[in-house]
Amino acid sequence: MSLQNRSGQGAVPTGQPTNGLLALGARSLAGVLHRREASPVDVVDELSRHIGQLPAELNPYLALDLDLARTSARALEEVAVEDMGPLHGMPMSIKDIVPTRDLPTTWGMAAPNPSAQAGVDGSFVSAARRAGAIIYAKTNTPPNAYADVTDNLLVGPTANPHDLARTPGGSSGGAGAVVAAGVEAITHGTDAGGSVRMPAAHCGVVGFKPSYGALPRVPAVDLWSARGHHGLLGRSVDDVRYGMDALVSADHRDPLSLCRADWDDSGTRPRRGRIAVSASLFGQDVDAAVRRVFDTAVSRLSDAGLPVVDVDVRWPDPVDGAAAQMAALEHHVYGALVRDHPGLFDDGYADYVRHGATVTMDQYLTAQRARTALYTAAAQFMDGFDAFVTPTLPVTSWLLTEDRPAINGTRVSRGPGSRWPDVLLANLLGWPAISIPAGWSGGLPVGLQVIAPWRSDLACLELATRVETILHIPHQNPERAGASDPATADSEKGCHD
Repeated sequence: MSLQNRSGQGAVPTGQPTNGLLALGARSLAGVLHRREASPVDVVDELSRHIGQLPAELNPYLALDLDLARTSARALEEVAVEDMGPLHGMPMSIKDIVPTRDLPTTWGMAAPNPSAQAGVDGSFVSAARRAGAIIYAKTNTPPNAYADVTDNLLVGPTANPHDLARTPGGSSGGAGAVVAAGVEAITHGTDAGGSVRMPAAHCGVVGFKPSYGALPRVPAVDLWSARGHHGLLGRSVDDVRYGMDALVSADHRDPLSLCRADWDDSGTRPRRGRIAVSASLFGQDVDAAVRRVFDTAVSRLSDAGLPVVDVDVRWPDPVDGAAAQMAALEHHVYGALVRDHPGLFDDGYADYVRHGATVTMDQYLTAQRARTALYTAAAQFMDGFDAFVTPTLPVTSWLLTEDRPAINGTRVSRGPGSRWPDVLLANLLGWPAISIPAGWSGGLPVGLQVIAPWRSDLACLELATRVETILHIPHQNPERAGASDPATADSEKGCHD
């Protein structure tokens, strides 16, 4: 099965191959491997063939080592069944801002990272290896994961599998492309401002950012900022839930990490029986094409019995303050390198770092107080609801050549560093959030976001599963697949192409 991109640059395998081991979801693949119906080497052989069929323009990796994958697979074949981890023999790439002892880590930059440690694994990688995953590649990222597109001076842009002329989103765009192209059932991403959920929305897959602390973050420049999260992307909600069950752990080196028993508190929070729905919790304009898909999805959820309630919330936009804080940290780490070696940085990231030098202490602390006020307002509002539901993004994937996408014909004013408050919200709160396919518009996927209170991760995933089951959005563009489901087909009508 493949999907033809609209720019005519070839075909990319979809997120659901029709046969073989890579067609299986994470839980099913784990079962096959644990029953020894297939071996880790079989998986790597199929992985190698599949990657070899991907068009060069997709460009999802910064590092790829299939020999390393095969060596790891052979070692795993010696593991006794009773000692197999939950991810035994399953391939998993790592976003290239997380250190790996046997693969290079670039942070998407030609410049050296002043805080880099050679020959070590980050906490997420250690957990994945303990669970039996085969770590074989590093996925593409913009410099230091700063943008909502995936491009850098090292290897250039990653493309969207549904249209190679368009972005997969960022900053985990390589991860989104890998899952959407059918290479992995589940993969790693990071999310400090929507960077797991945005590629999920643009690529038509699922992206989950858990509560802060559920997946420890070591090493980190700032262990106390409580904003950047590890997350997972998968073809289905069950894929990411299976991955979370396998990977949740505590790490004494991360002072904000939660022990496994504490990562979910859904059972102790009384259910409110209402789900808040808003096109934007900050009054951001939403493209008419996305709004049509979103409204259709919400209507279907309501018809299926979900207690959705339209709300009119207009919290102050936190983007500029949050961006100033991040830019200040980037300048603290990279300011001297940008000053002395500007040729090692692309213009967008260099400007972002330089902006950090202009951030005053008053601006920084004002943003911190605004974050506190936002948390208080959100927590009070959530007293009456079980979750928020919004569009993941207010616009579908835009062209790789565009810095500023258009919403209803008007270019957004902010650059790619930070500009989408409805995904940023869950990072500032530290709450679990997930993007699920909501439909298609003009041949491109549209995502729906669910945000639940802190440590209500399982409740978030359970609601997402219900949404996924009700909407049942195809992984392939329904117009090209000849889908007959009127709900998915209608979302295409009248939309731009």
